[in-house]
Amino acid sequence: MMNPVQPLSKTCTAPPPNTSARHAALYQACQQFEATFILQLWRAMQRTLPRHTQTLNYTEMFDFQFADYLAKYGQFGIAEQLYQQLSRHLAGGSDENLR
Repeated sequence: MMNPVQPLSKTCTAPPPNTSARHAALYQACQQFEATFILQLWRAMQRTLPRHTQTLNYTEMFDFQFADYLAKYGQFGIAEQLYQQLSRHLAGGSDENLR
């Protein structure tokens, strides 16, 4: 019998407080990437439903806020994984590595 899928454990929700501005900027960029990914996924799912022009503006505003919320509070964990992988390259490099 197969084991049920376990959720990813949260290792951290933000860079440690004593990290540099570069780490904070990287973490913010990772969160923005996750929000954009979630937004695209959410919109693809919404395309399967009928849309009403009267609520289109409100739906779009909700979509942006919903995606930002999910990314900010680590519901998917994409930002955290990206940050863990990319922050290794910030250890001794210059700012040129971020461009």
